[in-house]
Amino acid sequence: MYSRLSRVSRPLKTTLAILTVASGSLLTYNHFYLNQSSLLYSDTKPLKTSLNSEEDLQKIANGSYKPPSRSELLSNLEKTKKFDVLIIGGGATGTGCAVDASTRGLNVALMEMNDFASATSSKSTKMAHGGVRYLEKAVFQLSKAQLDLVIEALNERKHMLQTAPHLCKILPIMIPVYNYWEVPYFYAGCKMYDFFAGSQNLKSAYLLSKTSAGQIAPMLDVPKLKAALVYHDGSFNDARMNVSLAVTAIENGATVLNYMEVEKLIKDPKTGKIQGATVRDRETDKKYDVMAKVVVNSTGPFSDNILQMDRNKSGYPDIFDKANIDTSKLPSIDHDNLSRIAVDNPKMVVPSAGVHIILPSYYCPKDMGILDVKTADGRVMFFLPWQDKVLAGTTDIPMKKVPENPVATEADIEDILSELQHYCKFPVKREDVLSAWAGIRPLVRDPRKLSPNSKGDDSTQGLVRSHFIFTSENNLVTIAGGKWTTYRRMAEETIDEAIKVGQLPNKPSVTKDLILSGGENWTPNTAALLSQKYHIPSSLSKYLSENYGTRAPIICELLKKDKKNELPVTLAGKEHNEILGNVDFQALRYPYTVAEVKYCIDNEYSRTALDFLLRRTRFGFLDAKEAMNAVEGTVSIMGDELNWDSEKRSLEIKKSKEYIKTLGV
Repeated sequence: MYSRLSRVSRPLKTTLAILTVASGSLLTYNHFYLNQSSLLYSDTKPLKTSLNSEEDLQKIANGSYKPPSRSELLSNLEKTKKFDVLIIGGGATGTGCAVDASTRGLNVALMEMNDFASATSSKSTKMAHGGVRYLEKAVFQLSKAQLDLVIEALNERKHMLQTAPHLCKILPIMIPVYNYWEVPYFYAGCKMYDFFAGSQNLKSAYLLSKTSAGQIAPMLDVPKLKAALVYHDGSFNDARMNVSLAVTAIENGATVLNYMEVEKLIKDPKTGKIQGATVRDRETDKKYDVMAKVVVNSTGPFSDNILQMDRNKSGYPDIFDKANIDTSKLPSIDHDNLSRIAVDNPKMVVPSAGVHIILPSYYCPKDMGILDVKTADGRVMFFLPWQDKVLAGTTDIPMKKVPENPVATEADIEDILSELQHYCKFPVKREDVLSAWAGIRPLVRDPRKLSPNSKGDDSTQGLVRSHFIFTSENNLVTIAGGKWTTYRRMAEETIDEAIKVGQLPNKPSVTKDLILSGGENWTPNTAALLSQKYHIPSSLSKYLSENYGTRAPIICELLKKDKKNELPVTLAGKEHNEILGNVDFQALRYPYTVAEVKYCIDNEYSRTALDFLLRRTRFGFLDAKEAMNAVEGTVSIMGDELNWDSEKRSLEIKKSKEYIKTLGV
């Protein structure tokens, strides 16, 4: 009897302790943050006037700004003697830095070795969130540092929703509760989450009875359920957000280029200070010396590669510097292995693999996510509605090196499926997995705190829990760590540091109020206006509106211009004269058309089939088998638009299919 009482009393005591600490924390932190409330909780300025007529749509389609071509950007790169800022890396942080710097009036260049969002930035959980885990740690540990992380992210979450309204939306998330004593625990936690969001709160958390929870989420095992809590966070399309940042930077005067590999850092021969970088156009092999007053390293999990260049007198990574390779013979070296070898033994990055899978829509409510607050190994796991499918993940698997293309293993996939089975009352099947992928989650160490002989295998030495910025002796500014939600703040702080290092004009950041490309004047009614104006079904107009925003009319005009542009990409390049002019968009399983491919080439710098299938659209990540069927059609369109010869087309088909085969199906 006593042991039974003890088992019951322990969780009750824990709950009471949490509630007590929570109350105390509110009082403790209330005074500290009250004086900063104008900074933390201030509303952004009113957004631009909303789109409200068919005439407005037509104006955008006919008179929209078309960004400069790749050749024009390369020409500007060549003729500019010295940029104010050179940014290396075109992920979330790098393109965020380019937007921040260019909108301050600085002359900016950004070089990305592959495509925008080709690594970590396209493989996130698609959440704009404050981080409920950090809040729990803040309460338990009475940690101001952890609470700062939560408040910063909650503040930035609202900015994301406002500056890219077409790509971001509020998503309610349900926490199923299976023990009565946990109900007050999670209720208190959700309400604290709301409290610390202040005026930036999205919607208030609320309690659901098990009956109501079962009606919303019939896939749950309702008899075991005691209740459910619902709180609100943001959901967004990460790769499309990344591309929008790149285009926004270009529209503000930045020279932003993908498929430009930094081969070495250019240093002053006397002082060793960094003056720029030698970059290679991976499409033509032409090299450019890009000079700049300050260079920013924002390469995420590949940061150690650039740091090696910074440390080495030659400006090259260790593979060349330590081997005493004659750098004049570099054109004969396998460039594809350059970065991969350089980060086999990272010192700053502490990499771990995060795996996600995509499932059919019946695994989750249509408009509400589910949060598993504690998996078998103590993690949290999300099951979220996304792009008319369900996104499930993530894992957290430590790695000793940073692979260029991490792959989800069968064990990773089964791990997620087994957690999902705890919630679902119907069998969870492996064949339901439509796609699976792995991304690198780069925790970082402060390299200044590492011992000189460290090999980078001590994962606790100098570990940083959030992002951090540091400037090397040679004036290389590095930004590392962090997460998607706080990209804007990270970029602002990075450019603040770059301005100091480069002694540049110190204008304040304006990105809190800056609407990104496609978000200008967008409203939820944009989809309806597209349907009315262009006589397309609501499913297609909704897709175009939520992925391209107020740039969608340009795609609609292409659909209207040529009947071939209406073809789905799976049929492109084939003779189907009998269906030209008779495409039934309602019958299409996926909305990706020839018109969209052409738009992405001309307006979003899509250079390969995978750029389109993975990052301009999310086809490969949503349904790998169906995306495989679209490879030839995509290559056919791009080959015609970009003047590819037969050899290039064959290579593109091979590379695309090889990659899609790694997506877990």
